[in-house]
Amino acid sequence: MSLDVKKFLREHPPFNVLPEKEIDFIIENSSLDYIPKDSVLLQENQYSEYLYLIIKGGFVLKKDGNTVELLETGDYIGDTSLIFNRPSSFDVKAVEDSILLEIPQDIFGKIISKHPEFKEFFTKTTIDKLTEGYKKIQAGALEDSSLITLKQFRLKEPLFCSKDENIKDIASKMSEKNLSFCLLGNKENLEGIITDKDLKDKVLSKGIDPTKITADQIKTYPVECIESDRFLFEAVLKMIRKNIKRLPVVEEGRVLGVIEDRDIFIHQSKNILYLTKQIEVENSIENLRQLYISVEEAVEPLFKTGKDIEILQKYIAEINDRFVQKAIKLSLEEIEERIDFSFIVMGSEGRKEQTINTDIDNGIIFTEEADREKAMKIGKLIIDKLLKIGFPECVGRVMASNPEWVKPVKEWEKTVENWIIRPDPVNIMYTSIFFDYRPVYGNLKITAELRERIFNLIEKNRNFLVVMTMKTLEFEPPIGFFRDFIVEKSREHKNELDLKKGGIFPIVQGVRILALENKVSETNTIDRIRKLKGKIGEDLSDELIESFKFLQTLRLRTQLEKIKAGKKPDNYINPEKLTKFERDLLKDAFKVVKKFQEMLGIHFRLRV
Repeated sequence: MSLDVKKFLREHPPFNVLPEKEIDFIIENSSLDYIPKDSVLLQENQYSEYLYLIIKGGFVLKKDGNTVELLETGDYIGDTSLIFNRPSSFDVKAVEDSILLEIPQDIFGKIISKHPEFKEFFTKTTIDKLTEGYKKIQAGALEDSSLITLKQFRLKEPLFCSKDENIKDIASKMSEKNLSFCLLGNKENLEGIITDKDLKDKVLSKGIDPTKITADQIKTYPVECIESDRFLFEAVLKMIRKNIKRLPVVEEGRVLGVIEDRDIFIHQSKNILYLTKQIEVENSIENLRQLYISVEEAVEPLFKTGKDIEILQKYIAEINDRFVQKAIKLSLEEIEERIDFSFIVMGSEGRKEQTINTDIDNGIIFTEEADREKAMKIGKLIIDKLLKIGFPECVGRVMASNPEWVKPVKEWEKTVENWIIRPDPVNIMYTSIFFDYRPVYGNLKITAELRERIFNLIEKNRNFLVVMTMKTLEFEPPIGFFRDFIVEKSREHKNELDLKKGGIFPIVQGVRILALENKVSETNTIDRIRKLKGKIGEDLSDELIESFKFLQTLRLRTQLEKIKAGKKPDNYINPEKLTKFERDLLKDAFKVVKKFQEMLGIHFRLRV
């Protein structure tokens, strides 16, 4: 048998976990077989005598004449029959001329009895594989991040000024770069440091004209620094001892960058608590903006801790909620008007499924028609503060500064009723945004009552759910008959596929439809699936949850990679840049999405 087969086994799981002598044992006792196109390898209810490994070619599994799955190079046939001693559930037919490695039953039995990890590969469910997959995607962080050197840490780019520059110009530079410090001199010659506290305490609080005072007059010198080969925890200890918040990091006397206390706080997930507390006590918009930037920077280190994507997204949603609540409280302090209202967030933020900060859809529901003008005034103040804090403006203007999204509860009821009765594409889009609403401030009773009204309207207009389902079924997972990925053929995203459109959206929308039908109040997709297990089915529900987590994890990793490369984050990935393990799992996830769509189609009598 050729050495190519040995190389093939070494590169394909689970054979790659076996010692070389075991691979040699398998090769010595197995044989290669050529299977012509259209040949039937196994028939339904036939027991397999071999574990077949596809070296080249492809096979289809058929049930009642219908193709269930296509197997390709690196896939296995007969493992279920051998391990569980049961006949094949399918007809197995070659769809092209193929070459198989045939491992006899007794040889396969000896290997799995000696190597539990080898057996585990064949007994793992799709759920197990997907769970393992998204955990591997997040792998790579150090167990103890305090033991990384400062050279490995993501430092702030140093900002420099000359000693003769006036404070007004320096303050403008700091503001433009979103920094709280400025260094005097250059990378080779550090002559001092000025901080935002220096500006406040030494200039503004004393009423000094900032154009009349220079950097040299308020600088701190000498400057406390730390060497780049020192560990992160040593920087923390130095900051505590010296009662300072930032340290220039130097290497052979040259400044590499600056580390701030908040950089260290956000580097570790346990300091989510720190961030939320800081937001609660902070009243300065500029300082809130700095905290908001901290949250953006915290996403990658949080992701790399291996934290479950569901938990990570809920963390981020919790922090975003605190920013919104702070903006509301600051706005209400500016005006005398008091109205009975609820501020809601919608879309991905309403579902607590946002990570990379995009725009946050929001609106206001208030009780009295007479308060419309006051509600609009409050809404505009809130949005103005959120934009200044750093939240991006919604391109579609789904914001509390837009009258379309600020309405009394009775008008909201009429609006929703119109959407449900006339489910055209625009109204379907609006419901997809609005029906995931979640109150973050104010009167919770009016939002709960409106949700009940929505459920009752849908119960009387089931056709609305049917139309929503039809639109959902249009978004097919990008995987072809031969299990190859369907990618863009040209333009900006050539050779890429859209993870959101092909996988995430069909799950979100399909689960939303079932939640509306079954009056499930939860807005988070995974929470909804858990509530709907009795309707979806135990196994499919678990597969959906793990597929959703895998797709979300893969999307976030790709977005973080694009940001690091200076690109705009989006939902596209190039499957060829994934490992074979990741590609196989992506195919598994898309298969689960297809299975879910089939279930929806049958449930709403759109498919038979």
